[in-house]
Amino acid sequence: MDLEISPLTSNLMGEIIAPGSKSYSHRAFIAASLADGISVIKNPLVLGDVEITIKNLKALGVKIFKSSDTSFVIKSDKSIFESVKKSLDCKNSGTTFRIFSALSLLINRGLELKGEFLKRKRPILPLLSALETIGAKVEITKKKIRVKPDQIICNKIEIPGDISSQFITALLFVCPLLRCKDRDFFELELTTPLVSAPYVKITLDVLSTFGIHIQDDLERGIFYITHEQNYRAQSYEIPGDFSSSAFIIAAVVLSPKPSNVIINNLSMQNYQGDSKIIEILREMGANIEFIENKKQLVVSGGLTQNPLKGKEIDCKDIPDLFPILSVIGAFAKGETVLYNAGNLRLKESDRIASMARELTKMGVSIQEEKDKMTINHCENVKGTLIDHGYDHRVAMACTIAALFANSKSQIKNIEIVQDSYPSFLKDLQKLGVKIEEK
Repeated sequence: MDLEISPLTSNLMGEIIAPGSKSYSHRAFIAASLADGISVIKNPLVLGDVEITIKNLKALGVKIFKSSDTSFVIKSDKSIFESVKKSLDCKNSGTTFRIFSALSLLINRGLELKGEFLKRKRPILPLLSALETIGAKVEITKKKIRVKPDQIICNKIEIPGDISSQFITALLFVCPLLRCKDRDFFELELTTPLVSAPYVKITLDVLSTFGIHIQDDLERGIFYITHEQNYRAQSYEIPGDFSSSAFIIAAVVLSPKPSNVIINNLSMQNYQGDSKIIEILREMGANIEFIENKKQLVVSGGLTQNPLKGKEIDCKDIPDLFPILSVIGAFAKGETVLYNAGNLRLKESDRIASMARELTKMGVSIQEEKDKMTINHCENVKGTLIDHGYDHRVAMACTIAALFANSKSQIKNIEIVQDSYPSFLKDLQKLGVKIEEK
């Protein structure tokens, strides 16, 4: 579906409900599938990348079905994993591809994985090397990989921490279920500093709730994982997603007229690093109030009343905020510098290059470097034909930028936003944005 986006001329008003966290949803469905028994997942995200995870879990024999408008039941028995034969398509979901690579060690014949992920040459080799260290056999072609268990060995696992936190997440999911003869635990050590640490904290949080105990020292990058543990079936509620909500927050903060929007279903009582968007925008001059006991975020917008000033922002632990922070930087006085962002070049797209390219087309002055980007204030943002490169966060960020351009913009294949925020366009329209389907 293609869209035509007209510049916003009215204020934004109303209430929306934040979608369930994509990161928590992936992990909760997988953890529940590794438990013997019945689990209930409440308020999950079930479309886009999480839908890919769900389909592949079903292919392994896990029973997953909707029990109400907001709840899903997961019924699993670890023995069903023994007879998997079909190739699993992980498309371009990095979380799915990486975690299922590790889960291959739980299945006698292993798993064969394929998908757009491989075509885009996204990083996977360090994880596969780590799996070989503990007894996996790996076969790699341009279109597929096959991982299967050989003799599991509790060797020390060394892996870089600065490429993808999903490498660590994948290992933390599978190692507790493995069995070794030589010793009763795995030692996992990061050979480079950890990026995106909040995502590993989310993993540890979900694992702990489902009965898995891991001794960790995140500062030193060391984990001790006792093997032969058991996942415990649970009822689990998914928190609202700050990563997705950041796009709506930005739209309100950048609105040309006084605006007021309430976002429900958000809480600071979890490990989402992207909740930092509140602190960042407040420091830049935005008027944002958080009410924890109501799980509400109240955003009062209007650049005239609350002008923004540029700042330097460390993106090491908040990579998913990079695209929308790039847009915010274009409307903030002075310059905004986003640094420690090198791993953004390894996401669904090279997000540094993608945002530099699209904002430059819109008339914004950008200085792009290897691991950072400087965005200069732009008085006159231009409408354009947006090329998101099939990256959902780039698509949403550029849609927000287009709302404040001086002429109409067009964006093709906007359905890509369903990867993380299926109700993105409906939520914008509910608040007063006019979007025309082309």
